[in-house]
Parts: sequence; structure tokens; C-alpha cells
Amino acid sequence: MELTRAKLDYLVRVVGHRLRLQPRICPYCREARDLRLLGRKQLIIEIFRCERCGLIFRYPLETTRDNAERYQTIYDQAEVTVLPTEKELARFAADEFQGGSDCGPKVSALAALVPSGRVLDFGCSWGYGVHQLRSAGFDATGFEISRPRARFGREKLGVPIIDDPAELAGLPAHSFDAIFSSHVIEHLPDLAAAFDLFSRLLIPSGLLFATIPNFSGSAARAGLFWHWIGQDHPIAPTHEFLARALLEHGFASVRFGSGPFDERMVERLAARDFDALDTEGEELLIIGRTSASR
Repeated sequence: MELTRAKLDYLVRVVGHRLRLQPRICPYCREARDLRLLGRKQLIIEIFRCERCGLIFRYPLETTRDNAERYQTIYDQAEVTVLPTEKELARFAADEFQGGSDCGPKVSALAALVPSGRVLDFGCSWGYGVHQLRSAGFDATGFEISRPRARFGREKLGVPIIDDPAELAGLPAHSFDAIFSSHVIEHLPDLAAAFDLFSRLLIPSGLLFATIPNFSGSAARAGLFWHWIGQDHPIAPTHEFLARALLEHGFASVRFGSGPFDERMVERLAARDFDALDTEGEELLIIGRTSASR
């Protein structure tokens, strides 16, 4: 096993939490007793399922401080997080960011449900998704906890990106028609706070359009689940958990689908034929609507 900087940081953090006897509790509902051990990883990591709310999570837990510090510079997912050179950026822009950092197919799927309006790209990295949303006609703003990536997007792409959680939390209620989020929810240390924030920032009947690894799909059941949960993903929210949890935080309906994000999916979303969407792919699509009367 190659001991990268990110892995060393991870091991130091989890060992430190164990030595400090971090409480073993569900990071969503705070349950401490009704936790079922599913397995162990790397000798020092335990994977639990909370029998009260259904969330699967790793112990030691990811704290808000861990999350804020790690995502400044250490987290690395190739084109998705690594800041491109001027030459690479010019090539990406010429190709409309097709490739590793391409949100285009998901933006097309979003447009089938909300063709225009104010959109928050929650966890937008260096802004390529915000750029694609704005190119598609949305009034898009990004939020990114990594200040270097947010600054890059503002300076190099000219897109608005908030990098202060307090500033995001301070926005007026009903600031957005939709919240777009690609592979961010599974990294969050406090889902309840995030879902409350989403609900407050969305207009009545506003849309949450988010993707995460499909922790209960066929690929997960075939073994990928144990690859996904752990260092980068401290939680594994399944569609069963999300269907209940989002309803507890101001959402009136929750639907699910999975990739590919192709023309067939766009047609089904446009027709509101949610029951025809496949839910077994590696990538889970979460479609949440807030209550119409709030």
C-alpha cells in the first residue's frame, strides 16, 4: 500500500480520534447504543450501521474540523480537484470541460426538471460545473470549502464561488430554485445540518439534484461498497436512508435514479416518468422536492 500524503493524514487523524476515545455515535441521529458492526478495514476502522436511522458510517468519525482542513489542499481526485495549468484550462474550456471534470450530461438532466433559474452548485471544486451551468443558461453560484479551488474558479473562470460556510448559511431563505451537487454528500460530516441548509435555501417546491456512489446498488453489493466506504467517504447514505432522512428536513418527495446520464434519462425526467428510472447503477441520482407550502 502506497503511503501517500492523503493516506498518512487520514491515518494520523483516525488514530488520534481513537486515542482520544472519540464517542462511538451515529453522525446523523446521534444514536450511541443501537449500532450494528458490519465489518472492519485497515485494522483501525470499523463500519457501523445505525439501526435507528439506517445510516452506514465509519468509526472513527469525520469531524467538521477534519473536513475543513483536509479539503483545503490534501484531497485529490485528479481533474475533479487538481487545479489545471493555463494550457490545460484553455483546452478544457475549448472542449466545454468534457472528460474527467465534465458535468454536462448531469446539467442536461437537471435542465429537464428545472430549465432555468438560480442554482447553487454545492461542492463545486474549482468551478467547472458552475461554468457549465451558466453556459446552459442558469444563474449559477458555487460553494466550495477549499479556498484555493474556490479562488481559482473566481479568478480563472470568472464564476461566483462562495468559500465561507458562514456566508452560505447567511444567505436569505429561498435563494435558489435548485441545488446541484455531484459526489459531495457522501463526504459530509453533518448530514442533518446540510439537509436543513438545503431546505432553507430552496424555494417552495425547489429541487435538490444530487449524485453520490450508489451504496446499495448492484456494484456495491458485488464488492465496491467496501472500496467506497472509508478514507474519502466517511458515510454511506443509501437510497433507503435518504428516502426517510430528507423527509425529516423539509422535503416533500424524494425520487431516485442512476446513470448513465444520457438522452434516455433526460427524456424520462422531462416526462416525470420517475418509476422508469434504473436505480442499480454505480452512481445514485437523488431528486428531492421541498414542500410547496413553507
